[in-house]
Amino acid sequence: MPDIDALPRLHRAGREEVLAAIAQLPTDAWIAADADNTLWSGDVGDEVVRVASTPPYHPWQAGAVSFAQYLDLMDHSYADGCRFSAELLARVPAADAHPRLREAMLSRIVPRRWLIDALQAAMARGVHLLVISASPLPAVQLGLQLAGLSNAQVIALECTLTPGPQFAEPIPVGFGKPQVLTARHLPRPDLALGDSRWDLPLLQHAKAACWLVPACEET
Repeated sequence: MPDIDALPRLHRAGREEVLAAIAQLPTDAWIAADADNTLWSGDVGDEVVRVASTPPYHPWQAGAVSFAQYLDLMDHSYADGCRFSAELLARVPAADAHPRLREAMLSRIVPRRWLIDALQAAMARGVHLLVISASPLPAVQLGLQLAGLSNAQVIALECTLTPGPQFAEPIPVGFGKPQVLTARHLPRPDLALGDSRWDLPLLQHAKAACWLVPACEET
């Protein structure tokens, strides 16, 4: 697989450029958007691990997870770190994890309101929105619900435990983002939105793209 760091960087699209790109899309056009630090400031996959490693720990076991070790794993292998977060969430009942994740997201995940408003308006006139993320699927779905985009289609990292951890392939990380679109026979996006180097394969796959400043850095 090509080196993601060898991909050419795009220019960073400003707010007005992004809004214009969305506004000019016709009915039935497709937008593919990253989630973390594109639609909101923060990372919902990180929040899964942060919650599991923070008192009162429930529904995870105290001391079973180290957030610092998770960040180290992400630095060494981003895809493995994403898998770790998804497996961690899959190992506990969703109904037990949901309240703590919701509380954490409400306090630390900040929707990029101007972008979400534009996407809501686009969907209202018939544009399709597909959110494609390397974070765990239930966490992304919760983030979208809290942001007001629960009617978007979602592809995110899915993990099952039968009998050991199994991940839906290709996983939507880096080059896996356009690969999963192709594998699921989804159309080439008319517009792709992302913020990190991990989104560049998706942005290059789309007909048009906007590489945003990460939401956590937006002023």
